[in-house]
Amino acid sequence: MQTPFFTGAGDEGESQFGQKRIPKDEALFDALGAVDAVNALTGWCVVEARRASAEAPKMNSIVAYLRELQEMLFVAQAEIASIGLDMGSTQKIGTEKIERLEAIIAHADHEVHPVHKFIVPGESELESRLDITRVRARDAERALVRFGRARTLPSDLFRFSNRLSSVYFALARLANATLGLKEKNPSYE
Repeated sequence: MQTPFFTGAGDEGESQFGQKRIPKDEALFDALGAVDAVNALTGWCVVEARRASAEAPKMNSIVAYLRELQEMLFVAQAEIASIGLDMGSTQKIGTEKIERLEAIIAHADHEVHPVHKFIVPGESELESRLDITRVRARDAERALVRFGRARTLPSDLFRFSNRLSSVYFALARLANATLGLKEKNPSYE
């Protein structure tokens, strides 16, 4: 096998990092896994946004935003791992990344009508994928909060994780608007 997909070192429920063995149910791994899930789902959104750009070329801006989010998620994972493994890292979520998330949210919000009610997901494939990613971003935020009980985390990581679900919600709305689709609100019947 050319690529080592497994080493067997984790077969007993622990992962090896240098001389350290860490149980796989540590809050560190929950936080890393949750952020990884958001990144994977973001890639799934990219695939659909690219496909949709054939009918709506403005969708390319959403593709660019999603790729940018993926890069930020990799930085977040590197920072979380470095804290959890007591390693130094030059990769950090700082105020510039939080401000960038806020700018993406503001741009998307500027392109759609104000929202005053809940929105029923499912008007387009991309919006549905972005909504699933939004939900997983909330899971990632909760996992990071749990990890923050075990380790001292920078406040910027918490701020970043709090903005993630908002950016996916804003992009879901922008996707539907770009496709010319009208949002539906629940009837509560």
